[in-house]
Amino acid sequence: MHRNPRLSALNSWLVAGAPGADGFSEINAEIGRRLKAANLPVDFFGIYKTLMHPELPGRFDFWTEVAGPKTVRLTPRQLRESDQWIGTPGQVCSNTGRMLLYSFGDNPDFDGRPDMKALQKRGYVQSLCLPLHSRYTPDLNVAIAMTKANGGFDEDQIEVFRGLQAPIARVTEGFVLHESTVAVLSTYVGRDAGSRVLTGNIRRGDTENIPSIVLFIDLESFTQFSNTAAPEDTIGYLNRFFSVLDESVCRNGGEILKFIGDGAMAIFPTPDDQSAQIAAIDGALATLEETRMSMVDKTIGETTLNFRAALNVGDVHYGNIGSVNRMDFTVVGPTVNLTARLLEVGASLGKRMVCSYEVYRLIDADLEDLGEHSFKGFEKPVRVFSLEDYG
Repeated sequence: MHRNPRLSALNSWLVAGAPGADGFSEINAEIGRRLKAANLPVDFFGIYKTLMHPELPGRFDFWTEVAGPKTVRLTPRQLRESDQWIGTPGQVCSNTGRMLLYSFGDNPDFDGRPDMKALQKRGYVQSLCLPLHSRYTPDLNVAIAMTKANGGFDEDQIEVFRGLQAPIARVTEGFVLHESTVAVLSTYVGRDAGSRVLTGNIRRGDTENIPSIVLFIDLESFTQFSNTAAPEDTIGYLNRFFSVLDESVCRNGGEILKFIGDGAMAIFPTPDDQSAQIAAIDGALATLEETRMSMVDKTIGETTLNFRAALNVGDVHYGNIGSVNRMDFTVVGPTVNLTARLLEVGASLGKRMVCSYEVYRLIDADLEDLGEHSFKGFEKPVRVFSLEDYG
């Protein structure tokens, strides 16, 4: 094939890292559009990738001239068991690491599949799968081009794809590594902390004061339950509880900073502004109500599980704390310490949800006054209020 300026421009664009594209879906679509503009008979172009993501590791971005860019996400179970991926030409290409050229209706290994029949019915004649080799991604990614042209791709056109294989692989590799890093950091460190790590905020001792609503929450009687329950029941219940809690915390403007056994610590950051503090408290209270409703009448065996919670408001010291070799993004300070003590005193008083006086005065509601209590490390007694009848 003679030198094609459009293909040269595409190659240079990929080598430069696909500048100007807004996300990988757009990168994939732009590759498809440029291939089409270079007179290659490309009617479908897609790139399958495997990310290090706990919930949706499979991602397939694809483009057609009619429908434009689309994205499909696959769960771990779908990757292991579903025919959305298992047994497809793309999966075979990924497993073998070899190019696969499939002419529809001409390969018994694929012809009986409903998805291949549907594609053939829509006029597709041939599918070209190219492995995108990388030393660093968890699995082999795959580029897939399909055509409706009679006879499929000719040898020169296949050579064009071969020439673009490595540049496409490098762009895909960069995306997979970045998205996997974001997912892992967000999952194991936290959304905000992960973002800070990615932007280079990793020096030990770097902290800042953040006005926040602090929430401590744990499961009541969980030790007794976990001592007698099957391990899978224990882990399963914790995962369900934390999933509900995390979704609600995030939805209401907060972030879980740490899971502690059967409990968690979360903050709802707020400016030093009374209206903003009230809004953050409302978010924390909404989280407690949503979590409570999700647990109504929930039992495992003969055990009914409930949670305990404590709320406080004040400045927290947020940042990198730890040793030279092991650091954590967390919060410390009197506000955090008092919240933990409030959870303990609530349990001793038989109250599942309590708050400090500072939260009480912002709520503007008639809460049960549980009196003043002295805590180790605090000079003055602290007034505690029950939140059980709030709302």
